[in-house]
Amino acid sequence: MTVQFHFASCKDIVGKREYLVAESEQSIEKYCVDKEIIAWYTNPTPIMVAHHFVWVGEGKRPPLLNISRPHKYGDPKQYRWTPS
Repeated sequence: MTVQFHFASCKDIVGKREYLVAESEQSIEKYCVDKEIIAWYTNPTPIMVAHHFVWVGEGKRPPLLNISRPHKYGDPKQYRWTPS
């Protein structure tokens, strides 16, 4: 099963631009009641989605839209569960 996301940008009254992502166009339109939708994007770059797009859909932001970060390897005493 493939999840399809919808991407858009909008402007508020002041002129500040927001980049939005949701699982449906209706979620984006519901969020933009007092804002003007400027554009719908079909294929934004992954780095742009991870850093600039705000999740306005239902629930939490899907992990697919986040950047995975490497584990910090170092002193094992620093990462213990019990206090030292």
